[in-house]
Amino acid sequence: MFQTIHFLYNFSTNLLDPHVDSSYVPLRAGITETLIRLDEENLSIEPWLAESWDGEDGQNWTIKLREDVKFQNGKQMDAESVKKSLERALKENVAIQNALKIDTISADGFTLTIKTTEPLPEFISELVNPNVAIIDVSEEDFVNKPVGTGPFKLASFTPGSKLELERFDDYWDGASKLDSVTFAFNEDANARTLALKSGQTDIVYRPEVESLDSLKEDSKMKVESTATFRVHQLTMNMQREEMKDINVRKALDALIDRQKIVDKILLGHAETARGPFLPSLAFAPTYDKRETGSDEAVKHLEKAGYTLKDGKMQKDGKQLIMPMKMLLTRLCYIHQQSLLTTKIKWKTDLRLRANTT
Repeated sequence: MFQTIHFLYNFSTNLLDPHVDSSYVPLRAGITETLIRLDEENLSIEPWLAESWDGEDGQNWTIKLREDVKFQNGKQMDAESVKKSLERALKENVAIQNALKIDTISADGFTLTIKTTEPLPEFISELVNPNVAIIDVSEEDFVNKPVGTGPFKLASFTPGSKLELERFDDYWDGASKLDSVTFAFNEDANARTLALKSGQTDIVYRPEVESLDSLKEDSKMKVESTATFRVHQLTMNMQREEMKDINVRKALDALIDRQKIVDKILLGHAETARGPFLPSLAFAPTYDKRETGSDEAVKHLEKAGYTLKDGKMQKDGKQLIMPMKMLLTRLCYIHQQSLLTTKIKWKTDLRLRANTT
């Protein structure tokens, strides 16, 4: 019996080049794999295409590759092909250059020898990044048809719409029980939920939060929710003159009602953040308790030289204006911006310009 599923994802992509694609669709769709992957349960790294590694001095690394891996075009994956894939990732992606800091790579059989420009103890963990997924760079169409080592090979790609995937029978970790997968995109959470309810798709990623209760009540549906490392954050531009003052940054931080965002926007499917890292992570620092609220924000702004005049926080006769940019495709971000703007205007009357992308 032919087995297939239809999966609906939230972010679309117009290219499948794994070395530059920021939505990581090639890896999520099972086309590509990385040398190392993250064990989310134990919060540790583990081998994937690499079998083992060594680098006691943090600068000279030896990586042993699996010898039973084939690319989806039938070619064997060896150290030379991995070397070429890594070199292309470094060439195409500045962020990868900065993260890996690779000076030289040499290949011998199924062994890679890598030297970094400086001691980099975290080097191996950086290899979990989907943008260093391994592909056969002897193939030419990286944008529309990358050839990886994953359990599914690409049959067709419609940019911004969907991927049609077929099982790769020679997958090193055993062929999938599925014959094919349709990996489609729709950035509208409500539309994803409706597609699931109508039977147009089998699985959706990130359905509309408001629909979760009704989905759970449907005996034909299974809703899975898990904690992730994702953090919703407001990144401040330290190049802007007004944001260079720590008291202005503290004022903006004090205005964010994190619990209200959790309760009213994410409907309890989140926890309030104290910093960029989950408290369960070993390297997460302990943060001092911070006072929040509009009155606290005004105190910080006064320390920065602002005064409340004619209902506006001003300094040298100029009103404090902070432009904000956010993703139009993330509805929850728009709601958060609305909450933040309302809170600002209620007490401090700061003007906040929001641009969407």
